[in-house]
Amino acid sequence: GGPPSASGPAPAAAAASPAGAGSDKKGKDGEGTDGKFDPANLERGATALKEIDGSKHSSWAFELANLQESTAQIQHSKTVEEQRSARAQIEEQLASTQAEEMRRTISHMADQERNTAQYRAQVEHELQGRKLEFQREMLEYQLKQEQDQFLKHEQVRVQHDRELEEAARETIRLKGQFDRETAVSEAKAAAAGAAQQERENIEVRLREMRAKQAEDRTTRLQAIEETFTGLAAGAKALHEDPSKVVTLVGGLTALALGVYSARAATRVAAAVLERHLGRPPLVRETSRWTWRPRLASWPWATKDRPNIFENIVLEESLSERLQWSTNALLNAQMNGTPLRHLMLHGPPGTGKTLFARTLARQSGLDYAIMSGGDLGPLGKEGPNELHKLFGWASRSKRGMVLFVDEADAFLRRGRASEGGMSEDARNALSVFLHHTGTENTRVAVILATNVPGVLDRAVLDRVDEAFEFPRPAYDQRVTMLQMFVNQYITKPTKQGKGIEVDDGINTDFLLQVAQRTDGFSGRQLAKFVLALQSAVFGSGTGRLTKGLAETVLAWRLENPNA
Repeated sequence: GGPPSASGPAPAAAAASPAGAGSDKKGKDGEGTDGKFDPANLERGATALKEIDGSKHSSWAFELANLQESTAQIQHSKTVEEQRSARAQIEEQLASTQAEEMRRTISHMADQERNTAQYRAQVEHELQGRKLEFQREMLEYQLKQEQDQFLKHEQVRVQHDRELEEAARETIRLKGQFDRETAVSEAKAAAAGAAQQERENIEVRLREMRAKQAEDRTTRLQAIEETFTGLAAGAKALHEDPSKVVTLVGGLTALALGVYSARAATRVAAAVLERHLGRPPLVRETSRWTWRPRLASWPWATKDRPNIFENIVLEESLSERLQWSTNALLNAQMNGTPLRHLMLHGPPGTGKTLFARTLARQSGLDYAIMSGGDLGPLGKEGPNELHKLFGWASRSKRGMVLFVDEADAFLRRGRASEGGMSEDARNALSVFLHHTGTENTRVAVILATNVPGVLDRAVLDRVDEAFEFPRPAYDQRVTMLQMFVNQYITKPTKQGKGIEVDDGINTDFLLQVAQRTDGFSGRQLAKFVLALQSAVFGSGTGRLTKGLAETVLAWRLENPNA
C-alpha cells in the first residue's frame, strides 16, 4: 500500500523491454521476417500484463494513464476551443470586413446614383434649355415671318393702291384726251357740215332774214302806233277830266307803298323766324327744335336717369367728383338754382370731349355743341354770331348745356398786348365774358381745352369747377382695352362680318399690352384696337393671331401718334 520503490517495476520493465526489443527486431504485428506468426511475442505481452496486474502500483498506472488521457482530451478541447474562438474571431472580422465592404459598396452605389441623377438632371436641364431656346427661336422666326408678311402685305397694298391710282389717273387722262379729240372732231365735222349747209342755203336764209326783218319792222311800227294812240287818248282824257289825274297819282303811290311794305315785312318775318327757329351757324350739333318726339315725354318711357359713365373709363376720384357735379347740373332746373360752368382740361384723347358730349346729350336739358376754331373763319362776323348764339341759347325754356370744344382757340390771353390778339378775337372774348359774367339759370357752359394755362384769367374766373383728365393708369388701360376689343373685335360689324380670335389673345395678353402702352391715351388705345381690326380685314384671313397683334403693337409703339 506504500509508495512503490524504485526497484519494484524495474524488473518487469526490464523483462518486458527485451521482449519488446525482440519483437521490434522481428517485425511488426508479431510477424517475423519470414512472414510467419510468432506466438512468443504474445506470450511476452501476456506475461508483462500479468506482472503489471500483480504489482501494487497497477491502479496508479491506470489512473496516470487516465489522467494523461484526460489531460490530452482537455488539451485537445482547449485547442478546439481556441480554434473555434479563432474561427469565430476570423468570422467576426470577415463579417465586419464584409459589412464595411457592403457599406462602401452601398455608398459608392449611392454616389454613383447621385452622380447619375445629377448628370441626368443636368442633361435634362440642358435639353429643356435647348428646347426653350428652340421654341423662342421658332416664335421669333414666326413673329418675324408674320411681321414680314404684314409689311409685304402693306407694301403690296400700297403698291396696288398706287397702281390703281395711277391707272385711274391714266384712264382719266386718256378719257379726257379722247373726249377732247372727239369733241374737236365733232366740232370740226359739225362746223364743216354747218358751213356746207350754210353755203348751200345762204340764199334761202337771206330771203328768210329779209322777210323776218320786214315783218318785225311792221310789228314794231304797229306797236309804237298803238302805244302813242293810247297815250294820246289818255292825255286827252286827263286834260278833259282833272279828277282822273288825282286817281292816277294815288294809285301809283299806293302801289309803291305796297311794294316797299311787303319787302320790309318779309325781312322782319325772316328775322323773327331765324331768331326763334333758326340754328346759329356756330352750332355743330343741337337737340333744340328737332321734330322727333322726346323719349322722356312718352308715357311708357323709363324714368331712370341714364348712366353717363357707362362707356367712359376714368380715375375713381375724378369719376366721383364728376358724378357730384353732374348730379348738381341735372337737378339745377328742378331745384331752381343757377347752372354751373365747368372746365375740362388735360392731354388730347383722354375723354374730355366724349364726357362733355355724353353729359350734354343725357342731361335732360337742351344742348348745343360748338368749336372754338369755327370763330376764326367768320372774321368780323364772329363776335356777332357768338352773341346770337348766347341769345339763342338763353331762350331755351328747358335750359341749355353749351359745350365749347377747343375753347383755347378764342378765349386765350393777350387782350393787354397789341399784337397778342386780333381785334376780332378780342371782341369775341369780350362777348363771351359779357354773357357769362353773372349767374345764369338758362345756360351752362362746359369748356374743353388741352392747355388751360393759356386761357384768359377772366375766363378762368367764370369757371365754377375745373376737372383735369389725366392719361389713363394701368387699371384704366386694362378696362379700356377690354371694352374696345369687345366693341371692335369680338362683336360683328354692321355688315355682320366677324373676326376669329386665337386663344393667345386673352386676358393675359391684354394685361401685357396695358403694361407696354404706358403713357397712351384712350384715343391711342382705341386706334390700336382699330388697327388690329384693319389688319385682320386687310390680310383677308379674318383671323386675329397673336403674331399679327404683336406686329401691330410694335408698330403702334414706334408710331403712337400715327
